[in-house]
Amino acid sequence: MINPYREFVASISATEFEKYCLEVLNAYAEAEALKNFSILHNQKTSDGEYQIDIIAEFIALSVSFKVIVECKRYTRPLEREKIVVLADKVRSLGAHKGILISTSGFQSGATEYARQHGIALLQIFDKYVMHIQASSNLQTNHMLMEFIRQSPEFYAYQWNTRLNDFPDKKIYPSETMLLEIKNKVLKEYDEDSK
Repeated sequence: MINPYREFVASISATEFEKYCLEVLNAYAEAEALKNFSILHNQKTSDGEYQIDIIAEFIALSVSFKVIVECKRYTRPLEREKIVVLADKVRSLGAHKGILISTSGFQSGATEYARQHGIALLQIFDKYVMHIQASSNLQTNHMLMEFIRQSPEFYAYQWNTRLNDFPDKKIYPSETMLLEIKNKVLKEYDEDSK
């Protein structure tokens, strides 16, 4: 089966990508209502063995959790090897979870290994890839285009490795962010129509 999402690549600078990865994790924390959520960016382990893109910590069920996040800015689907390295870091550092955020899709072997080892896979998409124009109503189209224009440039989706090897859960922008943009656009159209 051909998965077209593997071939989508977000064209984003290194600086923008790091910023989006941090925003994606904050959106995760918001969606999950995590307590005491903190992020450390670009960390080296005390023994100097590993460089970690992001370490996130939070409290859930009165337990402190540590998540190791790797950010991969690639132009081709990521291979299994990248997931294996992250899974090894998670085990070695005693973390509870690993997340890999990519600008491209994932090869089927990578998604299978991620499923077996509990690694979450997220992919950054250009916002225009994720919006489909569904209406022929001219005003609705203008509002939709304005909504898209005001939306963040990139969206992040989590890959469902259990059911369909497909990015199906939107993580970023958060529902709160989208609602704020929607309300702003509606308010602008209400003011323009007066």
